Amino acid sequence: MLEFYAAYWNYEDNMAFTESLIRHVVQEATGGLVVRRGEAEIDFGQPWPRVSLRDLIVQHAGIDIDVHPTAAALRAAIAAAGVEIERPEAGRGSLIDQLYKRTARPKLIQPTFVIRHPIDLSPLARRADDNPAVADRFQLVVDTWELLNAYSELVDPLDQRARLEEQARLRADGDDEAMPLDEDYLLAMEHGMPPISGWGMGIERFVALLTNAPNLRDVVLFPLMRKELPGEADADAEADADAPPAE
Repeated sequence: MLEFYAAYWNYEDNMAFTESLIRHVVQEATGGLVVRRGEAEIDFGQPWPRVSLRDLIVQHAGIDIDVHPTAAALRAAIAAAGVEIERPEAGRGSLIDQLYKRTARPKLIQPTFVIRHPIDLSPLARRADDNPAVADRFQLVVDTWELLNAYSELVDPLDQRARLEEQARLRADGDDEAMPLDEDYLLAMEHGMPPISGWGMGIERFVALLTNAPNLRDVVLFPLMRKELPGEADADAEADADAPPAE
């Protein structure tokens, strides 16, 4: 896992740094900026587009999430569009996330910054100055994989408490992906936090992307091992004994 935060950065500073960092690493690791993934060629050298989550969903699902401000309205629009999602009973934020992952993310092959996620979906991110309904947030998606998630951190303890209370209410109503109320975090924020942005990345996913590995299991250095059941060792030894000699 790689994680960092930088004080006095916003999410746009972070995007500029991220594009420069990832491009440098790809060049150093592979000797170029074009990486083959199956039948696709991923070009890290071209400018990375920045597309809002709303625009992606409009483009690929034909649903404008801004027109449906409640979970019930969005749920009805998803059903009318014939889009199947796993948890239609979820809150609005989860519905938006499921809709995006079902319709839009599978189409994102070249490096793309998905930006301006709804606040419903971003309980820890700062509100955008020009639209308080969306967050200063981005995700980097490459070949349908989310490589990292980042935002301008929310540092207003009053706003943060209101959002976490709403998340706790959704969690109590059965939304397992909603966040619990964290009093320790709120107390720390009340003492004061500077503007800040950063991100976390799972290194295995990035390595799998660069090496054309089909899944993460192929690149994990120290995978978890299943405990051996009684008698399995003897059975493996007998199987080895019966196997033909190697040529």
